[in-house]
Amino acid sequence: MKKQTLKLLLIALLLALLGQTTRTNAQTNLLQNPSFEMPYQSNGEANGWGRWHRNSPQDQFNDCANGYAKLPHWMPETNPVLVRHGSASQHVGNTWETWNAGVFQNVPATPGSVYRFTVWVYSFGGSNDFPGPSDGTLQSNVRVGIDPNGSGVWHDADVVWGATANPLDSWQQVSVETTATGNQISVFTSANWGVQGVNQCRLHLDTWFDAAELIEVGPPPTNTPAPLPTQPPPPPVTNTPVPPTPTFTPEVPPTFTPVPTDTPVPTDTPAPGGTICVNAFADDNANGRRDDTEGYMGGVTFTIATSTQLVAQAVSNGSSQPVCFEALESGAYTVTQIVPGALEMTTAASATLELAVGQVVGVEFGSRVRSAAPTTAATEVAAVPEATAVPPTAGSGSTTGSSSGGVSRLAVGGLLLLVTAVILLGVLVFLVLRGQKTA
Repeated sequence: MKKQTLKLLLIALLLALLGQTTRTNAQTNLLQNPSFEMPYQSNGEANGWGRWHRNSPQDQFNDCANGYAKLPHWMPETNPVLVRHGSASQHVGNTWETWNAGVFQNVPATPGSVYRFTVWVYSFGGSNDFPGPSDGTLQSNVRVGIDPNGSGVWHDADVVWGATANPLDSWQQVSVETTATGNQISVFTSANWGVQGVNQCRLHLDTWFDAAELIEVGPPPTNTPAPLPTQPPPPPVTNTPVPPTPTFTPEVPPTFTPVPTDTPVPTDTPAPGGTICVNAFADDNANGRRDDTEGYMGGVTFTIATSTQLVAQAVSNGSSQPVCFEALESGAYTVTQIVPGALEMTTAASATLELAVGQVVGVEFGSRVRSAAPTTAATEVAAVPEATAVPPTAGSGSTTGSSSGGVSRLAVGGLLLLVTAVILLGVLVFLVLRGQKTA
């Protein structure tokens, strides 16, 4: 009986040790409120998270053919179909207005450590009501990013973005991994329904984020010195020349092996399709071309699209090395730049080109830091001189009757008609009175 009890105690101790080891090796989720649970803040974002968005200029709104980004709505979601973990998920969406936005969080980090950020995402888009199905031609362009220096700015050139996904009517996981460069990192979720060149205006343009995770994949590398030798070094090699022994090697003539006719000769086969290379330059003087004194611009998003769908997307890194999209089928493509809010374009926003198989086409877009806007509208009004009389030009079609200081022809004619009527009335009265006296 004692032996049986001792065995049970040993098994229990072993299980406890294994459980402790498992808990020790488990990676800790470093995020606050990773499942986007209640309560939510007044602006609609989950507690512990902030919101970000990109706004297009006002004159681009409602231009669905070219795409634009307008402020969406943030709110909690409790529909079980749209919740991946827990009791709520973060919803971001708009009605008939395309958008590019998400949520972010700043997290303490160890410089040099590698971190991985992962989020589950669900998208629904179309003019019919949920649960769908979605319009399969739409692109939600979901991705996640990490700013290794923790600026908390989504358009910072240092942000490392993961690959894009289009999780229409299903939960999908997106991820990104990078090395921290400061004591804090920023993680971003993103959906971009406003890709330029694709008509995406629909009644419902919605994305949900849930079950986020930020873990430390690996600690910073340690400087481990090389081990000291445990044996004495071998004696130095002495350079004692040895006289060569003469040998005779008969010369062998080269042989010729014909290549069989049915065996193809290996050649360097280029990748099928064509290539489009894109870059963004800092057009400081806004002359629309890159001068020798001007560098390159980071943080500019490039999209490659056909007339029906988005083909590829990437972000410039500020170096002279362009971003190249290879193995593209021949045909017409629209190449577009999307600049962050701090920049303004100095060249056209997009270019359409024809690509042939084996062809390499390069495109450069210009932008610069946005200049300060005018102070107030009142200042602009004050700068306009007071109105002065300007003589009408020939053929202008203007009428002087409505301006001060002049008399129109219509007014003169009315006055003459009134005088004539008074004279006729006086004559009529005179004739009536005269007739009465005669009677």
